[in-house]
Amino acid sequence: MNDCINSVIEDCIVAIMCPRGEFYPDKNYGSKIKFAGSAIDEDRLLCYARQALNDMDGVYVKSVCKTDGTAQFILSVNNEERQVTVEL
Repeated sequence: MNDCINSVIEDCIVAIMCPRGEFYPDKNYGSKIKFAGSAIDEDRLLCYARQALNDMDGVYVKSVCKTDGTAQFILSVNNEERQVTVEL
């Protein structure tokens, strides 16, 4: 089961980091985080991440903490909490 959750987490990271509109088969895939730059606030980060993962069943972005050049997301994957850090 842990391998399945790790696979879902990897898919979440890709969806968060992929610039929205640049994935040819699905223009709604990805997030606007890369377009916002490092000046983005935590509320907007949370909104963009939730938008990117909206279609993933069993996945919910609970919170985000922004530090210098990175964002740390707390995700709930099938009711298990996981921490994901991405570069901005």
